[in-house]
Amino acid sequence: MVVTGIILFTVAAGCLLLGILQILQRGPLINNAWLYADEEQRRTMNKTPYYHQSGIVFSMIGLQFLMLGFFCITELHFFLYAEFTMIGAVLIYAVVSSVRIDRKNRRK
Repeated sequence: MVVTGIILFTVAAGCLLLGILQILQRGPLINNAWLYADEEQRRTMNKTPYYHQSGIVFSMIGLQFLMLGFFCITELHFFLYAEFTMIGAVLIYAVVSSVRIDRKNRRK
């Protein structure tokens, strides 16, 4: 279980790093709106809200892997319950923030 925990901590560190880079708007934008946009949409798109959304989502996913790593090492069910709660939170955040960004873009 310790090896699994170390692997999960490594994945968590990668996700947290990616989340921080997305918030700082460094590196490629990893967001469905950007990936599915054509060249014209990409030229006119305001990328800031999408970077912010992706950064928060990747940071929350990193925290989920961190909780799973702690669960594997300590076997305390608190970490597992916290991870399940965070899954719900990241899903709700992704949907709500996508709707808010879409509404804001339609107003323009």
